[in-house]
Amino acid sequence: MTPQAETETCNSSSEPPSTRSLPSADLEKGSNPSDASPVEDTRPGAKAGLSLSQFWIIMLGLNIGMLLAALDFNIVATAVPIISSEFNAYNNSSWLGTGFLVTFALVLPLYSKLGDIFGRQNMFVVGTVLFILGSGICGGSKSMDMLIWSRVVQGIGGGGIYGLVNVIITDLVPLRDVGKYISFTGLVWAIADVAGPLLGGAFSQYVTWRWCFYVNLCISPISLLITIFFLRLPTPKFDKERIKNFDILGTIALIGGTTCLLMAISWGGNNFAWADSRVIGCFVGGFVLLALFVIWEHFAKDPLMPPSFLHKPAIIFIFIAEFFYGANLLGMMYYVPQFFQLVYGDSATISGVALLPMMLGLAIGNPIAGWVTSKWGVTLTNAWVGAGLTTLISGLITRWHAGTSRAEAIIELIVVGVGQGAVMEGLLVGSQFLVEPMYIGLITGMVIFMQTVGDIFGIAIYAALYQTKLRTNLAQLAGALTQEQIGVVLADVQKVKNEFSGELYHKIIELYANSLQNGWWWLFACAAALLISSACAKQQKL
Repeated sequence: MTPQAETETCNSSSEPPSTRSLPSADLEKGSNPSDASPVEDTRPGAKAGLSLSQFWIIMLGLNIGMLLAALDFNIVATAVPIISSEFNAYNNSSWLGTGFLVTFALVLPLYSKLGDIFGRQNMFVVGTVLFILGSGICGGSKSMDMLIWSRVVQGIGGGGIYGLVNVIITDLVPLRDVGKYISFTGLVWAIADVAGPLLGGAFSQYVTWRWCFYVNLCISPISLLITIFFLRLPTPKFDKERIKNFDILGTIALIGGTTCLLMAISWGGNNFAWADSRVIGCFVGGFVLLALFVIWEHFAKDPLMPPSFLHKPAIIFIFIAEFFYGANLLGMMYYVPQFFQLVYGDSATISGVALLPMMLGLAIGNPIAGWVTSKWGVTLTNAWVGAGLTTLISGLITRWHAGTSRAEAIIELIVVGVGQGAVMEGLLVGSQFLVEPMYIGLITGMVIFMQTVGDIFGIAIYAALYQTKLRTNLAQLAGALTQEQIGVVLADVQKVKNEFSGELYHKIIELYANSLQNGWWWLFACAAALLISSACAKQQKL
């Protein structure tokens, strides 16, 4: 029986007998027809007993937390050269991003499960405290190793903030209106994607890179205090049996398997050859552990992911769609600025502004999709239309070359942003319509987890395709470039303008654009897979 059918049955059985037996004449004489069935209060916050002002204060607090967690995705990107120089440890600098991103992704399903056991408000507080703690240690780090490990702590806290904000919103508003209010978090994330590199560059250049982290100490407490004093979500009754039955083996298998695959993707083509035994071992170990996770969930007393999720094709297709959505979205966000640096000669800071058209599109597509869901009760329709737009424009982007005009690039980025914004809302809210209310927190966490894993895979595979093609293309200029110059082309984009000139410079720019095309084709393939998988998911209309 579907959740909707169960709800209808409950409403029917709970209707007062006296009301059902009243003749129409009696109703006309003064009986209130609305007494026949309770009318749901659809005001935002009413579901949790909040006034309208309290609801918006809580939304402010939640989105402040979301903004800071999202900023830390890429705020260090423009600060890496300065940090690496201070600690004389450039070789390990990639872990400043990877350490945060991997732990951020891995804890998402864990927070969702713990939120059901200990209360989402309590786990949000835990995540925020860990994020603040990690930020403080990051800012005071004395070595690269200390900074990397404190970024791991930050990631554990940031993942809790990100995962639980969207779940808490579902506790505050009717399911039909969830999309409208989740669109705020999408907008906040879009703002952070643009602002992160700009703030990181500004702090590093004009103050100190440590303020990339100290800023969290100044603002995060606002989110923490609002959550503690204004949010009033019921805390589950302490259940010793649920704690005893917590799915430890499932958690280890999921985290271990995902970590192995992420390490294989990160190492392959960079630290080691793809055929290296360590890379192959990580791939094999990852797939084996994930297979064991799926099998074990059928036997666990309180599974991390209910087996019923795996028995619903629509949920499986949404998981697949979210993975490819994340790969396409973050691949665009990471490499569009690089295209603007390489082809148009923009500085690292200015190239970050290249994402503004795409973020504008996201800011348009996300709330429109939320309004459509609220108005007509459909969700996956948004995902289908958005995926179609994303696929179309991703295909056009494969045509980008050294002569592509800025105007063409900007228009295409706006449209692809609209599509991505619609997909973001459609898949997340659509998944919530497919499960019983008690599983909304879990399904939300798993959907966000799949998107974040897709983020990491998308960037890693794009990087591998791009670097491989670039090295192949550089072989054409082997006679014209020294080994030192080849190293500059591969590692330091900003020096290319100073190092080369004339016809050689233009040839190198063409090589960059041609090499990036391999990555654009990968993102087009991700968009096509997103379109197919979302189209295969059966829509549940509210």
